[in-house]
Amino acid sequence: MQFIFVFLLVAFSATNLYSATVQFESTPLGGVNGQSLFRNSYVALDFSLQMNQALEIEFVPGQYGTLSNAQGPANFNLLLLQPNNPPGLAGLFSALALGITQPPMSFGVNYIFLGTGQPSAQRFFINQFDSAGSLVSTITSGVTTPPTTVIP
Repeated sequence: MQFIFVFLLVAFSATNLYSATVQFESTPLGGVNGQSLFRNSYVALDFSLQMNQALEIEFVPGQYGTLSNAQGPANFNLLLLQPNNPPGLAGLFSALALGITQPPMSFGVNYIFLGTGQPSAQRFFINQFDSAGSLVSTITSGVTTPPTTVIP
């Protein structure tokens, strides 16, 4: 009986995450040393995160420079890994859940935009970590989408 309950709980969580939607909105903040500073606001709409699961958003080197000013709900551990450090690797905004979360969840990060035009969609991942912080698996992945409504 306990096995069936655990199986159903895992199946429900996985099903919920496979339809993950993360909307983004880019806001120009002006220039810094001749470079364009932007802020992306993200809203995770249709999935919850369990403890030790993280929403991670990729910042491709060559399009994005320095990441700063990460923001998220109080029950998350936020981490920024800079693009191109080491050379060729993507940067990362990571929001690790410290407990069970419910949608919608709002996050934000500032960055230097090195590309032309406006920033566009980014790849995101929902990753499972163990209690020591080691990656166990990628639960799902996708691409951020522009909002269909205004992000709060």
